[in-house]
Amino acid sequence: MTEEQKTEAIKLVKQGLETIQAREYREIAEIPTEGKQQFEIKYSFVNEGVEGIFNIIGNTGANGTEAVSLVSEFTDDPLHSISDLTKEQINTDLRSAQDFLNKNLNMA
Repeated sequence: MTEEQKTEAIKLVKQGLETIQAREYREIAEIPTEGKQQFEIKYSFVNEGVEGIFNIIGNTGANGTEAVSLVSEFTDDPLHSISDLTKEQINTDLRSAQDFLNKNLNMA
């Protein structure tokens, strides 16, 4: 995955998450991943009045031309405890964003 593809993928993830009406998502920061076949973004969310922070990790296959998979990584933060149900809802949202990303990202 080239740096240009990573930039485009991050934009598409953001667009995909903006379509989710049930929760509010905000990009906090892009985490540098130079030299890796992945990208990382730190996001915040609000779900039913509960705020939290998590990372989105986008990976491609070994040769960088396969579809991108998105994985969530939740930090252990005693101030922002996240229920399993909320994590499941966010992962469902990520699958939707992943589908949007893979339909629109040019990996050629």
